[in-house]
Amino acid sequence: MQYGPGFFLNLWHLLGLSFWHFVFKWINHVEVFGEENIPKRGEEGVMLLYNHISAIDPFLVGATSMPFFSPVWWRAPGKEELFGIPIVRTILSSWGAFPVRRGKRDLAAMQKMAEMLSHSVVVIAPEGRRSSDGALQPGRAGVGKILYDARPRKVIPVRVRGVDQILPVGKILPRIGKKTTITYGSPINLSIYYSLPDTVETSQRIVDTIMEEIAKL
Repeated sequence: MQYGPGFFLNLWHLLGLSFWHFVFKWINHVEVFGEENIPKRGEEGVMLLYNHISAIDPFLVGATSMPFFSPVWWRAPGKEELFGIPIVRTILSSWGAFPVRRGKRDLAAMQKMAEMLSHSVVVIAPEGRRSSDGALQPGRAGVGKILYDARPRKVIPVRVRGVDQILPVGKILPRIGKKTTITYGSPINLSIYYSLPDTVETSQRIVDTIMEEIAKL
């Protein structure tokens, strides 16, 4: 999520990142583990893959890993419906979000993410949907396909815990005084898969490896 070309986009970005810093680091207690694995300032071609338990998971990732005034564009998919509201679309776009269609194989979005990885940091949940009980779900082959096509410089597994207590399902405002942890794992070497045929089975093996590494954190 890098600053956009317009003043108001820049302002929304700064206010948004500041707000989530306040939510996670001031009115709630977040512990960060594996800070040495967080992308360095200006580093690009990185994918951060996290387990999905709350609507605000990607903001936790952003608040704990993205530097202010980042020279690299940080991107994250968001459900298409949100982008139909002009003010929401402006805010989300200023934070680097882009629309994807839920429950469908959005080939255009997959191709876009693969292209973004050459010059951005992409934050994505390989499960595709939130876990209702916090347990890890199977990863989706489409994420493995993105990794197969893009072959990013670095793939980092991320495990979040407790963030669903800050914003439970059905709530609008974040709660106060909740403990959250986020762990950044060591980069995953996926090169053994890139020489395999470009099939759904290969894509699934890639994302299964990602989920196994997230489970270890």
